[in-house]
Amino acid sequence: METTTSQKIDKALETLKAQNWWYCFADYTHPAYDNAYSNMRAFVELVATINDKAIVKALRELWTATYENVHANMFSRNDEATATFKAKETELMAIIRPQYAQAA
Repeated sequence: METTTSQKIDKALETLKAQNWWYCFADYTHPAYDNAYSNMRAFVELVATINDKAIVKALRELWTATYENVHANMFSRNDEATATFKAKETELMAIIRPQYAQAA
């Protein structure tokens, strides 16, 4: 059975949500490092199978924005970075999942 674009998007968003952004604190021999790398590779490979270039670009930008927000808030709360992330996330999700933007 062929996976639909919607299913691929759902899986990509699940993979993004499951990413261990704190892996950088693990020793390189620790499984957290390999797991985070494997999860990132799974995201990249899954997103590459999506035919809609706008959605692919938006998913990649969402990964980057999430990474930047996590690191901006890593040692202390950064409300400005979080607000910027939330605005970017809303913008990108409107591309990734237009039906959610229309409902909001």
